[in-house]
Amino acid sequence: MNASPAPALPGGVTLATPDLDAARAFYADLLGWTYAAPAGPHPARAGATSAYAGGTPAAELEPAAAPARWWTVLAVGDVEAVRAAAGRSGARLDGDDVHDPLGGSFRLRAGTDLVAPGPGRPSWYEYMTTAPADADRFHADVLGLRASTPPGAPDDSYALLLAAGRPVAGRLALPPPLAGLLPTGWMVYFAVADPDDVAGRAQGLGGRLLVPPRDVATGRVAALADPAGAVFTVIRPAPAPA
Repeated sequence: MNASPAPALPGGVTLATPDLDAARAFYADLLGWTYAAPAGPHPARAGATSAYAGGTPAAELEPAAAPARWWTVLAVGDVEAVRAAAGRSGARLDGDDVHDPLGGSFRLRAGTDLVAPGPGRPSWYEYMTTAPADADRFHADVLGLRASTPPGAPDDSYALLLAAGRPVAGRLALPPPLAGLLPTGWMVYFAVADPDDVAGRAQGLGGRLLVPPRDVATGRVAALADPAGAVFTVIRPAPAPA
């Protein structure tokens, strides 16, 4: 199989939701977002708005039919080449939206401008799957991302996805308890100072707690759904090794 001229880099997120006003209010209260008309080099979809955390771009929001969902946006040098590679690997294509054969979806955009990680902003991305070997093959063949098990890991249930040797995302093999709670595909992690506080406030704002706050190798996390059902994770990243 021909590989694409990737690597692709997770570069941002877009919330597609049937109630844009409710979503704006929820994330403003939860993550402190403010909003403005879309700006930048990439065409916005009709009705879209840009979210900012501390004055820095955090996400795009757009109206869409239910179900609500968070899309991970992958920045690539050649969108058409990646689309072609995805099609050869069994993906369904809908413009720049790619629905992979394992049940995950992502969006493509040309360029290398990425959302900067930081408080209230996407700071990590993971692909969640019940078929890790197939997912690793797809990501290598289509996106140029090589799966690598971290040193000391007991098995391959978790892998880092490497672009030119640098980790840019993760791949998690969903254990049975989580497979029924979390959707297959790309998960966005928003950085917060206190995941326990955010998890509690999300429920008071009409969201749902899917996975209670817990410590993992990458930090302290909690998985949530917003009032329309879009799933995301908040994380207090673990301190960088000295």
